[in-house]
Amino acid sequence: MTRIKAYQRLLDVALALTAAGRVGVLSGDLLQRVGYKSDEAGKRALMRDLDDLRDVGLEIENLADPGEDARYVLRPGDVRMRVEFTVEQRTALQAALAAASEDGIVEVARNPLPVDLDRVREAVRARCVMWFQYNGKRRQVDPQSWQWSGHDLVVSGWERSSKKIKSFAVVRMMDLEIGPPGSAQLPADVQRPGLDPITWQVDPPVTATLECPGFQHDTMRLVGGQAHGDEVQVPVTNRLVFLARVVELGSRVRLTGPPELRDELRGLLEAAR
Repeated sequence: MTRIKAYQRLLDVALALTAAGRVGVLSGDLLQRVGYKSDEAGKRALMRDLDDLRDVGLEIENLADPGEDARYVLRPGDVRMRVEFTVEQRTALQAALAAASEDGIVEVARNPLPVDLDRVREAVRARCVMWFQYNGKRRQVDPQSWQWSGHDLVVSGWERSSKKIKSFAVVRMMDLEIGPPGSAQLPADVQRPGLDPITWQVDPPVTATLECPGFQHDTMRLVGGQAHGDEVQVPVTNRLVFLARVVELGSRVRLTGPPELRDELRGLLEAAR
């Protein structure tokens, strides 16, 4: 009997979204129409049911601005995509499409993302607190925004343990858990991350040394840092972007330290052969 009630609830949600058309339906109205409780347990149940509907192929988006109550819209789409592709295949496809170059060439990432991008973006839009394993540590993050960086989706938010705004690459998130809508809290006086992804705090900070005689200006324009004679010292918090720009600088620079960054650069160049 419980399972029949669950199916009926999913059907009621789908019918409510269909009736709302392009205008969509607010989360509070959806809770009331379908009969969810108005407490946190009811909100979590709604999120789970929306995930279940997405899993069977319905394209459900939240079109509300950050900080506002969610407004869900049902998009027309091809159900076969979700039926025939796994979550890992689907997220890899989304990442590849987002990273397509202007001439239409798509480079597919070697490894699929470990989480469903739809859930991550929905968590940001609905202001849901997020828990995940990252670089060997369990994190609790109040997400603020997301954006693409190459093949990867990067989420920026307030990490509660460090009390700082940090950026986290989705490709490194493991064991993701998402709280109910509105559970994230972002202090009003915190410093927001810059637009340049090289400044995002994705990795533990290290200081890189680049030898670049005659090209100090070019080097600092691409990677930042400060010049000391023929060298530029650069604080690195996003290794992937930093190393990509070192490759872009080519023969104008030589990475002399630290050794772990040199090893990562060597591995990146060998993989590109």
